[in-house]
Amino acid sequence: MLGKLLKYEIKATSRVFLPLYFVLIVFSAINCLMSLNPDYFSTAQFITLTLYILILVGMFVASFIVMIQRFYKNLLSEEGYLMFTLPAESWKHIVSKLIITIMWIVLSCIMSLLSILIIASQGIDLPEFLADIRMIWDTAYSYFGTSLYHFIIQMVIGFIVMITSGILLIYVSIAIGHLSNNHKKLLSIGAFIGIYIVGQIIAATLFIGNYGYSFEFKIAQQSPYPFTLVWQAIGMSAAFAVIYFIITNIILNRRLNLD
Repeated sequence: MLGKLLKYEIKATSRVFLPLYFVLIVFSAINCLMSLNPDYFSTAQFITLTLYILILVGMFVASFIVMIQRFYKNLLSEEGYLMFTLPAESWKHIVSKLIITIMWIVLSCIMSLLSILIIASQGIDLPEFLADIRMIWDTAYSYFGTSLYHFIIQMVIGFIVMITSGILLIYVSIAIGHLSNNHKKLLSIGAFIGIYIVGQIIAATLFIGNYGYSFEFKIAQQSPYPFTLVWQAIGMSAAFAVIYFIITNIILNRRLNLD
């Protein structure tokens, strides 16, 4: 059933994102063609570049809006009566929406980088560009050594965990807000702010308890990069994500209020 829910989410959300990606690439190509003459910047170029920036920003705003809309509309509005009649546990509904949201955020990042490369392609000498990439890699390798691969893996995992934790924070805030018969949106916003502040206090307390007041000194001792500290931060963010997920699942299972 999880697979069917994933297919349903992809089908529903692709109607928003695929046209956005197409328009973004089209405007990237138009801006690339208009930059053939670097000595002349026309009004048309200004307009197309402005539209490109608006589309680029709108793509990430759409990710945020669709994320909230799909969770709220599908599970906590009148559609919830239909969704929860399906032979699928509530956690599968949460996971399906979480996975597809992460997928679109990652794809949006990739598409934004691709669009930037398309616009900049006119002024890029490919052999020189590849040489610069190689030089950056060599510089990073000389600094990190074989730990560079560790660093890359850590950044990728950290990025995914950070996105996951942020999405689940929004989910749990919306779910808590829906426990009220009145002022659901206001309570959701209040829950988000409250949970975020509490999370920051807990994180700060745990780090101070672990490192003590010699925090900066101990960080300075970790050379050339504080891998242990970053893994601890990732682990803490993952722990928060699990807590958010559990609370959301409990609310959807036992305290669901669709009125």
